[in-house]
Amino acid sequence: MRVPENIRKCVAYIGYVNQIDNSFGPVGSVFFVGRDKGDGVADPIYAVTAKHVIDGLRKKGVQETIIRLNMKVDDPALGIVRVPIDTWYSHPEDESIDVAIHKMGIPAEVDHQALPISGFMNSELMAQHEISLGDEVFMAGLFRHHVGQGKNIPIISTGNLAALDDEKVATRHFGDMDAFLIESRSIGGLSGSPVFLNLGFVRSIEGQVKFYNARDPMFFMLGLIHGHYDIKEDQVDDGETLSSQQINTGIAIVTPYYSLLKVMEAFEREKVDHLTPKTGTPELHT
Repeated sequence: MRVPENIRKCVAYIGYVNQIDNSFGPVGSVFFVGRDKGDGVADPIYAVTAKHVIDGLRKKGVQETIIRLNMKVDDPALGIVRVPIDTWYSHPEDESIDVAIHKMGIPAEVDHQALPISGFMNSELMAQHEISLGDEVFMAGLFRHHVGQGKNIPIISTGNLAALDDEKVATRHFGDMDAFLIESRSIGGLSGSPVFLNLGFVRSIEGQVKFYNARDPMFFMLGLIHGHYDIKEDQVDDGETLSSQQINTGIAIVTPYYSLLKVMEAFEREKVDHLTPKTGTPELHT
């Protein structure tokens, strides 16, 4: 599988300014989506992340979040967009949706792209392509141990669809939420990162083999990473020290595409107009 450029370029990092040394402190992933304008162009554009990423920054006392961007320059350079934390928008009624959005533009000098919602999975496509357990998925997002100094370097993590959204999933902070489960290891920095389904070149549809060609859409956005399941396990260190550790089970929770659409629709109904203007230009990070 080769991940196309438009998917890699829809991902950026979100964090805050470290007050000690004025450096960027990355905490999670953000990606760009928008309404279809035609010819693969998205407008208006929204930055999307997990609501719990914003909540976590708020608990730290952060007043201004930072979106770190790659720039279109010969020498490595980074741009930043400063977003007041209170201007991130989440669903006003459904507290089980772990999604926060911010309306913004992507200036020409920024090396990112927005994914049109035509690239989202939907129920019709799920039925048409007979999406089921075992189908390949992948996510693109922040690996906090290798962020990149001159540019954002998102990692790709692959896995399989482990459970459909047949019933709600119990979560610690968001209650019972609509979710897919995937067999793929999620880590802290991947919170908010987009998850995609890979149809592959060959599928069995209605008992017959279907071959896709390079012009067929193969990747569809399934949702965004909410988190993963942990278990506590007592381990003996050298036969002497007993310690309790959190063990990642390898099953991640994905907030579905339709929950993101619900937040976008609520935002557009309210006609919120106090966020970053579309023409805003990011600052160069020095």
